[in-house]
Amino acid sequence: MRPRRFELPMWTGVRFVPWLRVLARHGFRVSPARIPRAVGITVASLGNELLTAIQLAIWGRGLRAARLEVDPIVILGHWRSGTTFLHELLARDPRLVAPNTIQCAVPSHFVLSEEFARERLAWLLPERRPMDAMRLGFSRPQEDELALCNLGMPSPWWTVAFPNEPPPDPLYEDLDGLSDRDRDRWLATWTGFLRAVQFEHPGRLVLKNPLHTCRVPAIRSVFPAADFIHLVRDPYDMVPSCLHFWRRISEAHGLQRPTAAGLEDRVFASILRMDRRLHATWDAIPTGHRYRTRYEDLVAEPIGVLRSIYAHFGWPGADAAEPHWRRHLADEHAYRRNDLPTDERLRGRIVVDLAEMLTRYGYPLPGPP
Repeated sequence: MRPRRFELPMWTGVRFVPWLRVLARHGFRVSPARIPRAVGITVASLGNELLTAIQLAIWGRGLRAARLEVDPIVILGHWRSGTTFLHELLARDPRLVAPNTIQCAVPSHFVLSEEFARERLAWLLPERRPMDAMRLGFSRPQEDELALCNLGMPSPWWTVAFPNEPPPDPLYEDLDGLSDRDRDRWLATWTGFLRAVQFEHPGRLVLKNPLHTCRVPAIRSVFPAADFIHLVRDPYDMVPSCLHFWRRISEAHGLQRPTAAGLEDRVFASILRMDRRLHATWDAIPTGHRYRTRYEDLVAEPIGVLRSIYAHFGWPGADAAEPHWRRHLADEHAYRRNDLPTDERLRGRIVVDLAEMLTRYGYPLPGPP
């Protein structure tokens, strides 16, 4: 791996005024060692304002007129449940298009800057994700929650930037407690970003965002024909992976040196909260628009699971997509998942705290050795 003196924080694409609001909301509590990172983001935010103005001057009318060709596909599931793996496979289908890293990183001006960034700035990205060593790249699929943050929206995802603060913006997890005005603003910002992606890249959108697991009713209010795929994973593997994930991503992109105080409690609470929310809203989705599968099955038989998904939803193109899936799997054949042991205490807590999930999805109640 070649050395780098600098790597882009995920907040580099935020605009100036929203960035100041985020800093102010957290009392400008930036760790001394992270002040250069905060200053760099602030300087970049000024450049984002200029680039946004240029993009609007050139393409503003077209962006406002853009529409989605068809309601999107939405992948649901908690962090570390395998949603990235499924997202990358589905995005290989030439009929589908996923928001990519550069679009989510600079959502206010990527129509103007995407090609330049891919050609000239790729060296600023790490080659691998810090939490699991999966490949990174400006053209690879990305979570649209990052775009919402960089567009200045409140989001629980800002906890990555301020890991030592209470989780921010809890009302934006499921959107239910928002005022009509704030909910409409969130929906307009989100759908505006999706239209901008569609403006540049034709095809059915396939989205992956763990927080959307709590937002099914809101998503269906604007996309009633959306298709939802829920991925579940054995909690005995998912919990240690989540703990590792939050430590590593906060270290790589945070503005505070993470202490991990209370992290385990937050992870368990998040897993339960998201699963209970989805369980309460899942049956309201028409059967033909929802599908659930296990991560373990996807890893063991990815082509078979993908074909089952296409058959369930009646999507065309599985035969044409299969060579692309196989090529992606061949490209990633050397990838190895993290081997994160679970001690007896943590396994015992999983059995007690997540018993309803273990039962619901058919995982064994007594932890495996």
